[in-house]
Amino acid sequence: MLPPEASSVHSARSFAAGTLAGWGLTELAENMELVVSELATNALRHGLCLDDPRRQRTVHMSLVRRGPLVTSAFTDPGSSVPVLRYPGPLDTGGLGLHIVESLSLRWGWSALAPHGKIVWAVLS
Repeated sequence: MLPPEASSVHSARSFAAGTLAGWGLTELAENMELVVSELATNALRHGLCLDDPRRQRTVHMSLVRRGPLVTSAFTDPGSSVPVLRYPGPLDTGGLGLHIVESLSLRWGWSALAPHGKIVWAVLS
């Protein structure tokens, strides 16, 4: 569980690196840390509904291994859809999903009922 705090992205990266080390997959650590950073940042920035006290205010992270494949997944209560943006040359952000796409075998998202979504990426 990642609370809406700046330190949560670092915690997600550390969790991913430690888990991969435990699985003997340290060769994936650098790319996974970048992917996790982007997905965690997006979930915390765009997925939380801080103005709605009835909704949860946390992001959930999970890592799943199937042989050499590792999926990182983030669930959040938001309804905004992750979209690849094409920022201008002077924009300070907007490349996160491009990083995820370039480092992962596949990534995507699904809506969750009654609200929220899960965003995931698979690395090998």
